[in-house]
Amino acid sequence: MALSQKRFPNNISIAKKTAILIAVTTLGILFLGAFGHLGLYQLKTKLESLYPSRITLISDINTLEKIANREILDTLITFSSGKKELNVTLANLKNAKKDLHQKWQETRIASLSKALPGNEMVQKRLQKLSTAYQDTDAALQKAIETLQKGEIHTFLEQQTPDLMAKTNTLNLTATSLIDLTKELYRLDKELIEKRYTQIVWELALLTLFLLLFSLYFTMQIVKSIKRLMNGLSSVVERKTREYQELNHKLEEKIRKVVEKNREKDQIMYQHARLAAMGEMIGNIAHQWRQPLNALTVLIQSFGTKSLSGKLDQEFIDRQVSEGLRLAMQMSDTIEDFRNFFSPHKEREYFSVLKSLEDTLELVEYFCKDEHIDIKIVCKEDMRVYGYANEFAQVILNLINNARDNFQQRHINDDRKIIIKVEKKTKPKPYAFISFVDNGGGVDPAIIDRIFEPYFTTKHKSAGTGIGLYMSKQIIEKQMQGLITVKNIQSRLGGEKRYHCAQFIIAIPLK
Repeated sequence: MALSQKRFPNNISIAKKTAILIAVTTLGILFLGAFGHLGLYQLKTKLESLYPSRITLISDINTLEKIANREILDTLITFSSGKKELNVTLANLKNAKKDLHQKWQETRIASLSKALPGNEMVQKRLQKLSTAYQDTDAALQKAIETLQKGEIHTFLEQQTPDLMAKTNTLNLTATSLIDLTKELYRLDKELIEKRYTQIVWELALLTLFLLLFSLYFTMQIVKSIKRLMNGLSSVVERKTREYQELNHKLEEKIRKVVEKNREKDQIMYQHARLAAMGEMIGNIAHQWRQPLNALTVLIQSFGTKSLSGKLDQEFIDRQVSEGLRLAMQMSDTIEDFRNFFSPHKEREYFSVLKSLEDTLELVEYFCKDEHIDIKIVCKEDMRVYGYANEFAQVILNLINNARDNFQQRHINDDRKIIIKVEKKTKPKPYAFISFVDNGGGVDPAIIDRIFEPYFTTKHKSAGTGIGLYMSKQIIEKQMQGLITVKNIQSRLGGEKRYHCAQFIIAIPLK
């Protein structure tokens, strides 16, 4: 039985234990309040019933004593000394009898009806007082009758001593009753004080019991919470270990995915470089075509002069000089393209304007052949931190993208590209490069996807779809910048309004 009682609280949920604690505490407080109120109300009622009755009894008895002393004894003493006349004495005694009788009736009603019932001592004293009153009243009546008969000698010799004795007995009995009443009041007061102390102790014990009971249930609740917390702690530790293991696995997977993506980006970057190299080789061939034709003509001129017999030293020197110039021009072209494709492993500060001008030199000849007018508007040159060749690759990709738009949309003349460079200071300093072409803009259906890898609007045999993707990777990952695109309406420095595509490149200045 003890074991089941010990385990019983553990089988109760925390919510039920809390509800029991609140209910017991609330009921206990209500019970304490009701018990205390009831006990104090009983004491108050008892005091209200005892105090007036005791005070009234004492007051009435004192009045009897005053009547007996002042109206009877004083009158007898004064008459015996000859200071009062017979008529005055008789009148005083009659008034004394009347007042004594009236007060006695009031005293009997007050004392006998309001005295503590069942108190033998009070009842005996009241009975003794009643006897003394009756004796005094009878003696007083006899004395009045004697005076009315004019028997003054008999009154003085017999009635006066007897009446004084009876009156003194009445006074002594009244005084004794008053003392008894006071003693009973004191005892009642002590009894009430004991009862009050008892009630206080009972309330204290009940309060202590309530506190102990509440403390017990509180400890049980705390133990339950601790057990729950320990259980939750073990669950949390287990889940934490599981999450850590899962996190390690995810980190490993992410690392592998990142490595694969990095390898994929490297492959894509190499593809982009190879594609750009192919285009550059085409540009080299295009730029070499004119000097090669000139060299062919120059060599043929030697045969013609030799056949005509006009080959002299001056002609030879002039033609050799021209041939060397053409060869140097071709060598410079090779050097420009070699610099473009040479890898720069270290980041460096480079001029935005110079990088743009160098890039335009690489595409100068095919732009002239395809009637593409490219202008650079630079209000203030800036030096940015990054890779100059990669930045040039981005500009070249944008030029090739515009070139493809011109071809696909059969825009054969009035082809314009404006590259605007300016410095912005808000929210922080950065180089702002705006690339605008009048190739008709980007199809709104695909404008949000043109920076995705392998996304292209060209025929599968004509493009890889990685140029703009690699441009975004270079600007945003390698140079911590931003590249965006939108369609705009622009005059491009003229009167005619064009539907244009605008690529915006923002590179932070350090």
